[in-house]
Amino acid sequence: MDLRRHMLAARGEKMLYILAIAIFFIGIVLSKEKFQSNIMLIFLWILFAFSNGNADYNIHLRKYTQYQAFNSQTEWLYNQLMILFNRLGLSYRGFLIIASAFILLAFFFFARKHTKNTAWVLAMYMLYPFCMDVTTVRYTLAISVVYIGLVFLFEGKKWWLLKYCCCILIASMIHLSSIFCLLFILPKFINLKKLAKMMVLLSLGLTVFTSLLTAFIDKLVNISFLNIGTKLNIVLNASDLKYNFRSVMNYRVKMFLILGCSLIVYYILYIWMKRNRVEEQEKIKSNVRFIELALGMNLSIIPLIGLLSFSADLFRIQLSLSMVNYIAFAQYFDMREKMQMQRETTRVSKTTLMLVIGTIFVAVSGLYLWVLSSSNITSVFRALFENNTLFSWQ
Repeated sequence: MDLRRHMLAARGEKMLYILAIAIFFIGIVLSKEKFQSNIMLIFLWILFAFSNGNADYNIHLRKYTQYQAFNSQTEWLYNQLMILFNRLGLSYRGFLIIASAFILLAFFFFARKHTKNTAWVLAMYMLYPFCMDVTTVRYTLAISVVYIGLVFLFEGKKWWLLKYCCCILIASMIHLSSIFCLLFILPKFINLKKLAKMMVLLSLGLTVFTSLLTAFIDKLVNISFLNIGTKLNIVLNASDLKYNFRSVMNYRVKMFLILGCSLIVYYILYIWMKRNRVEEQEKIKSNVRFIELALGMNLSIIPLIGLLSFSADLFRIQLSLSMVNYIAFAQYFDMREKMQMQRETTRVSKTTLMLVIGTIFVAVSGLYLWVLSSSNITSVFRALFENNTLFSWQ
């Protein structure tokens, strides 16, 4: 009986891998098909809602079942949600089913609102950073509220700033680090060239300062005189968080590489737009505005690279922009269609090829740097497919 259960479980795992690969490639090919995007949404929900045994699963489970004990350590609104769902008699699985549906629907409708190529965007999101979002449920729930706010930010209609700030306030009461998403409003007030200069200079200054500070602290924690090092270790909690000079630099390099890859794709898009003078065409101004605002949002988070010494979790803000970037890159296909540049031949233009390869490279780079190159490959990536309770068949 145990052997049979093991074989069934292994069969379920293989099926999920095969389904994921098939759905990913179909999503790229049938990027504008609503049916395909709906199938992808359902598949992502199954992976999310019935996930089990990932890196943070037991932490979230414990916070849910023992919410009273973690009251002082958890943001107010998230704790209230724990109280509500517990009183409704739902298990953590029930909460996860509802929360994952809310999260994915927020992402899905944001993508559908801004591009016809929703399936393409979901395919890239499934590649990266979906597996990380599944692991960090509380943060992802907060970011889904931010995406509701991003609807107001991109529309720019009356009271958009107030509405967006309200969403950020709500999100911060679920996960405090989402407060840094306020940086996304900067490109609405500062032009891209000026913003880029400001953010780079600020980032360099913060990086130098915090690097020296971190290196100095690393030296202090090794001082045995009067137990200074031990006491400082306790105060900073450095032994648990491991925010030492080497680990912080590792995070900074990863963030810089992913940002650099994204900016290269934006540059490819920019060259194509210049060559075809898209700014002069009224019917695609909304696409151009989305790309410029999305690029500005990427520039606005550059200073966070310098602040990683204080909280390595700030790298998650970059993850949050992944969906926005994929939608921005998908604007290329939307603009081509509006400009009636779709050719009857099967020949693919160089720009299309570079943009597709570039987007996939951005996603693969993020997946490799944050997941596949570390122990996260087991606790984050493999856990997503191999621990799914709906396909375990045990």
